[in-house]
Amino acid sequence: MPRTKSSILFLVILGLALALVLWWTTFQIHASRDLAAASRRLSAGDIPGAAAALGATDPVDLEVIAKSRQLMFGSEGIAFAIVLLASGWLYVASVRREAELRIAQDRFLAAATHELKTPLATIVLLLESLRGDRLPMDKRARYLQNGLLEAERLERGLTNVLTAAGLRTAPRASIRERGDLVHDVAEAVAAVEARALAAEITIQTRAPASLPYRRDPAAIQLVLRNLLDNAVKFSTAGSRVTVTLDANTRAASISVRDDGRGMDSSELAHAFVPFWRGSDTATGGTGLGLHLVEELVKAHEGSVSAHSAGRGKGSEFVVRLPLELST
Repeated sequence: MPRTKSSILFLVILGLALALVLWWTTFQIHASRDLAAASRRLSAGDIPGAAAALGATDPVDLEVIAKSRQLMFGSEGIAFAIVLLASGWLYVASVRREAELRIAQDRFLAAATHELKTPLATIVLLLESLRGDRLPMDKRARYLQNGLLEAERLERGLTNVLTAAGLRTAPRASIRERGDLVHDVAEAVAAVEARALAAEITIQTRAPASLPYRRDPAAIQLVLRNLLDNAVKFSTAGSRVTVTLDANTRAASISVRDDGRGMDSSELAHAFVPFWRGSDTATGGTGLGLHLVEELVKAHEGSVSAHSAGRGKGSEFVVRLPLELST
């Protein structure tokens, strides 16, 4: 949308500049013809005729015409200056936007490479360890479980990248199906439970018995799993992640709350910006998860917000979905 507005503004300024140039050129051509006619009249000694050729009914009025044209040329010069300044501003804004896009793409490539390569390397290492068939059974089970968790991490990263690419090339076609948000939440929790247990994190769910809703089930799962994945990722061992589902007559609210490292003001401001990961990159991630959450929630005519009291004080993400869509 910002790029479309900039393009329209640029076209308006370009059209205005062309109109000014065309008008000024036409005026100067006519003024040159009038000046040539006045010169011929002066050569013939016809002063009133020369004044008439310059647009004055009386030679005394030439001074008035001169002052009015000075005012006209001054105002047109100011208009041209404004057009040039606006064009310069658009150019600078365009250069900055391209620079920000390049930086975002570089961050994305670095993050995606790390996020996709790391689980692959871990899986390869685990398979090489299992290949020798010399490990005790308890270690084999643990290695296999870790390999499955890394494969799930790789799948999540690829899903986020592919979904983001699809959203950028074409709007996502939302397929609404009747379902139950309580079941959707339970399914998402079950999908990340193994990873939470491996990190010694407990997931607690608070929800009504059922909540019928028309939604895109794949999109809602991606929203919930990204939020839960973030909560588990930034939580410390022994802590808890709480998922709360509430509803009234107008909207449903899904809250994912953790007691982890929390977010500072800069992270809160950029939470949903694509490819932005903040200064702490040790936990990995492509910087796409929360951006996808926002885009997919918007596709359901809903909203998502981030809350945190600061570093070390946990975070909470709240998704609000209008229940009118369930009818």
